[in-house]
Amino acid sequence: MFQSLYARLSLALIGLFLVTGIVYALISLVTTTRYMQEITQHFNQDLAQRIVADRRLVIDGEMNDLALKKTFSDYMDINPSIEIYLLDKQGTILAFSADAGKVKRKQVDLAPIEAFMRGEGFPLLGDDPRSHERRKAFSVTEVPAGDMPDGYLYVVLRGEEYDNAEQAVLDSYALRYSAGAVAVSMGFGLLTGLLLFRWLTRRLQRLSSVMSAFQQSGFTSHQQLPESFDPGGDEVERLGAAFEEMAQRIADQWGQLKQQDKLRRELVAQVSHDLRTPLAVLHGYLETLHMERGEREGESHQDYLSIALKQSERLKGMLEDLFELAQLEARETRPVCEPMALA
Repeated sequence: MFQSLYARLSLALIGLFLVTGIVYALISLVTTTRYMQEITQHFNQDLAQRIVADRRLVIDGEMNDLALKKTFSDYMDINPSIEIYLLDKQGTILAFSADAGKVKRKQVDLAPIEAFMRGEGFPLLGDDPRSHERRKAFSVTEVPAGDMPDGYLYVVLRGEEYDNAEQAVLDSYALRYSAGAVAVSMGFGLLTGLLLFRWLTRRLQRLSSVMSAFQQSGFTSHQQLPESFDPGGDEVERLGAAFEEMAQRIADQWGQLKQQDKLRRELVAQVSHDLRTPLAVLHGYLETLHMERGEREGESHQDYLSIALKQSERLKGMLEDLFELAQLEARETRPVCEPMALA
């Protein structure tokens, strides 16, 4: 099924497009997520400080528990995408606003928080208290502000509600439309690639068909290609030109062999005819000698023997010439050139 070069190239191109599409989708998903995290963290990096300042969470160096609960409720109602937590200096979660059982962690890692406080580059991802595995962008500030803070106000910027909304968007019309547009673009690119491969391999296909026909003819009949190949062109052009030259030479050699075989048959027929004459004469005189044995002696007898001897020598010479000709044709010996007088 996939014996032809075009089929194999097409299969390789389809596989390449599939792998490229999957890799592109994964890279786009990861980079888009990281980009949105960085943008969100840059835009909201002072959110925790503003919450502490606006809601007067610290009064005379002490946490205002009533204001803290009110802040949790109001801010998460206004912006459901954020989640607010109060941490101690060891990262233990002291307070939050969520249903029982939603907060999975009792403590968060302080390393990202300390990096945030040092002003390191975004995005910085901290532990999500509502998951044992997820890490999310955040904003954080010390409370109370000063040299001896008691803990941190830790704000997760893309909380569980944001994740739910994001999952809903994944099934939306816009995303399906974008995925369809990408699929159409890749399909168009794939079709263009297949047509390009078809155009590039059509000369090879024609050359292959001519070579198959030449093989099936017993290497005797060379079918001329509709397009001549340029020996100075690309690899296909040079291959086609070399095949045309080779096929023509093989066809010519077959013609020469046929002609030589025809001449050999004619030679054998002529030699057979020439050999028949001295053999007939020799045979006749030997029969005469046999029939007249004891009846005729003397001069007549010697004449018969002399004629028979001459015919046998003639036959021997013709056989030697025939043997020498066979050796020359078989290239078992090389002719020796000797000078001769033309006049």
